[in-house]
Amino acid sequence: MDDAARDPLPQAATAGEYVALLRDVRRCSGLTYREISRRASAAGHWLPPSTLATMLGRTTLPRERTVLALLAACGTSAAEVQRWVELRRDLEARASERARQPSHPAGTAVEKPTLDDPAPPAPPRPGVLGPSRRWLRLAVLAVLGVLTVGASGALRPGETDTADASPTDGCPAVLQQGMHGPCVLDLQERLVAGGLDVPVDGWFGSDTTGRVMAFQALDGLPVSGTVDGRVLDRLSDGTRVPAAWPEERIGTYLRGVFPEDPAGAVQVARCLSGLDPYRVEVVADGARRWGLFQFSDMELSRLGVDRPTALDPGWNIRAARDVWSRTGGFDHWQCASAR
Repeated sequence: MDDAARDPLPQAATAGEYVALLRDVRRCSGLTYREISRRASAAGHWLPPSTLATMLGRTTLPRERTVLALLAACGTSAAEVQRWVELRRDLEARASERARQPSHPAGTAVEKPTLDDPAPPAPPRPGVLGPSRRWLRLAVLAVLGVLTVGASGALRPGETDTADASPTDGCPAVLQQGMHGPCVLDLQERLVAGGLDVPVDGWFGSDTTGRVMAFQALDGLPVSGTVDGRVLDRLSDGTRVPAAWPEERIGTYLRGVFPEDPAGAVQVARCLSGLDPYRVEVVADGARRWGLFQFSDMELSRLGVDRPTALDPGWNIRAARDVWSRTGGFDHWQCASAR
């Protein structure tokens, strides 16, 4: 059984459906835009992250060479690549046919060609590939080449990694809350790879803002909640935050530090932060709150500690114990659902 019969390519009737299938290929590969760009470059293709983001964000038929670069970087087999290309060409031909189709009102006779009309071009001789077919064959051979290179993504000697030409190539210079699209999706994937769970949905909401702030604080960057080239560079370097405590460990530690009211301590911390030690919230007045018990910037300043310390669950719980001891309870924290 051949590859096409064993693994049929999903069909697309429109350019938008075709692009949606390509987005699925990219998503299933588990690769970020920058990683895809590096692998494409290693295979001799030109696919900057900006071009990839633009292609996957549109509903128009992408260029053939861009499709080939993406599929090569994602490790698609040569047989599948050929079917992808043929499907694209079929969609392109149908679109061209519709564009050329003359519109004749009902009852209007279509004029037949006369003897003066030029003769149609002679068909190519059997066994001779036209330029289009030659290009497809060369493209398939190129994909076979990347499959032999492997998934390491290493560049050939003397080759320039075009993916690093600009950390924000093709995206806004600054990503911030309220934005959406492929650039935000790529950012969220980088945050997850860096150890900060966040919904990967392409929307720069409050969850993404909080994760960006946590990363900036833990990495020693200015804490702005916005993302520029410097932040993307650090995320691209494979920088990871310290592994977060799992919920079970947090609960055990809370009960040990608050033996007088272990259930109350867990309930308040869960209400404030969802037992997420890297939770960062921005409140209405712009102030920020940090960690399990959501200490504010002002409280951290009074205590003489920095934000990375505030995101340490051990410190955060012990600091909450000090507050509890001074006030005689959990009334210091305003969390309605915990009462």
